[in-house]
Amino acid sequence: MIGRFCCYIEKVFDFAQQMNTLRDARKRPRIPTASLWVSVFFLFVLRRGSLNAMESELRWPRRLERLVGTIKPSADRMGDVMGLIEPDQLRERLCRINHRLGRNKVFAKGGYLRFVALDGHEFFSSRHRCCPGCSQRKIKIRGKKVIEYYHRGVVCHLVGFDMAVPLDMELIRPGEGEVITAKRLLERVIRNYGRFFDAVTGDALYLEAPFFNFCIERGKHAMAVIKGDDRALLQDAQGLFANMKPGLWDEPRRKIRFWDAEGFTSAQGVKKPLRVLHTEETITRRERIGKKWIETVEDHRWYWATTFPLSQLPTRQLWEIGHRRWDIENDLFNTLSTHWAMDHCFKHESTAIVNFVLTLFIAFVLLQSYYLRNLKPQRRSHLTLIGLANELHLSVVLMTTRPSWLDRGG
Repeated sequence: MIGRFCCYIEKVFDFAQQMNTLRDARKRPRIPTASLWVSVFFLFVLRRGSLNAMESELRWPRRLERLVGTIKPSADRMGDVMGLIEPDQLRERLCRINHRLGRNKVFAKGGYLRFVALDGHEFFSSRHRCCPGCSQRKIKIRGKKVIEYYHRGVVCHLVGFDMAVPLDMELIRPGEGEVITAKRLLERVIRNYGRFFDAVTGDALYLEAPFFNFCIERGKHAMAVIKGDDRALLQDAQGLFANMKPGLWDEPRRKIRFWDAEGFTSAQGVKKPLRVLHTEETITRRERIGKKWIETVEDHRWYWATTFPLSQLPTRQLWEIGHRRWDIENDLFNTLSTHWAMDHCFKHESTAIVNFVLTLFIAFVLLQSYYLRNLKPQRRSHLTLIGLANELHLSVVLMTTRPSWLDRGG
């Protein structure tokens, strides 16, 4: 299985060439950068969880030599060198992989518009160790205030598809707000991905004039959740919708009433009128409790603001995208934090943190692509993505006669 995976990523994504051109800041390295980075890459592919766990795998004679080379790095060396690689090198490789997926029509069935979601995530925190890139906050422990050091970042993620497709990430600097970091990240994403997406969506934090104008000036539509009764836009929309007859449609186990109007100018500072969509959703949930099926009914209310005109994006599609924004939480953050050790502190240094997260993104995208595009449906029906990673780990032991795929790429 591991040999088949390596052949796939080499044939489709030219992986060996991208790996062998990586460079770091060392003058005369004893261990090639490619061997160090590919060790970290397979740490995530095989779900080893930590550098020490990967080092224990590398210590076995001839176990991973056909993947990482004969000179195997230690855990400390992997962490040190990941802090010496320029992150833009890994961003470029992630960009190439995502563009290759686009050319291979992976995103062709998602409609003619593509949306990316921006959201912040806290990677880890410590009350003992810190670095120059740490943010600080005071928390109460047993009635005493102590300083906690933490690292947060903003991730840009393509939403609306079966695959979780992270595009890029940026760490939040000390004393900096999430939206400021998001604009810096989005500037680079637009430069690297160009026409790869059409609109940006975010939570209520992103509903501010500077961010919406930032997107408008760069030819991208923006969409955000509206929260807070003190917002003039929300009050204006509520007053208008109170005199409008709602529309109605049904989804499986869900009834939706909606109000959709455009031309709102009460969002102070935004360069163009906004459109507001309001929905009232009645959801029927059925679950088994105590050998009995119990049905519960939940009511939810949502407000979204967007620069999309009604003529360009119908109400139902706007509603779908509003809820698909949660893809970045459910399919990316939760999955990678729970099963791929994204929130583990591999090396407490800003550059290393970015490089570890970008390497994880590369490994996760390639794993998903192999799972969805190479494995047969009959095989996938009995194998989850986590199961695939476990199968790859088990097959490493049996990889004794297959020639090295790294040598073919060099």
